[in-house]
Amino acid sequence: MAGEEKRDISLERFTKLFKENTLKILAVLKDEERLKWKDIQDKTRLPVATLNRSLAILRDLYIIMKDDEMYRLTWIGELILDGMNLFGLKLEESTQGANEEEAITERSIARDVALISLIMLLAGLRKRGRLDIKEFESALDGERKIFYKIIGGFQEEGLVKFDGRVVEATDQLREMKLIDILSL
Repeated sequence: MAGEEKRDISLERFTKLFKENTLKILAVLKDEERLKWKDIQDKTRLPVATLNRSLAILRDLYIIMKDDEMYRLTWIGELILDGMNLFGLKLEESTQGANEEEAITERSIARDVALISLIMLLAGLRKRGRLDIKEFESALDGERKIFYKIIGGFQEEGLVKFDGRVVEATDQLREMKLIDILSL
């Protein structure tokens, strides 16, 4: 991001991302894709100072960007919204809620996993200065094998059915809360 000022990306600023004001902005940008400042204000009904502060936080965290007087989600912003959707967190302002489950496809999940991997790869490269891509690929293959072992364990517990190609949730898994699944 040549020519851009250094942005403050502290943990404190990141936690502000999940405040109601920023979620309202994300919801309208999710629905509309590109909006002018005035349109965002009209749709969210946020006071000027609150809107400006919230937009600044979202821009500082690369969740949204502004070009040609229009605000839009970045690919990181879209990734976060996809993740929120997968974890069952809804944006109340969003009018697209009815079709969100249909939007969760193998392709969208794979895209998000690839984006998360890319973010981690670039962050590691930035921190370490170098990365052996072949070693990374080998380690990734090892993690994929662990993934299949975990799916097998879930199958033994009766949480999923797996025929070697398709993983299907059982009623037992569907009835579990996300926190219970994550703590398995």
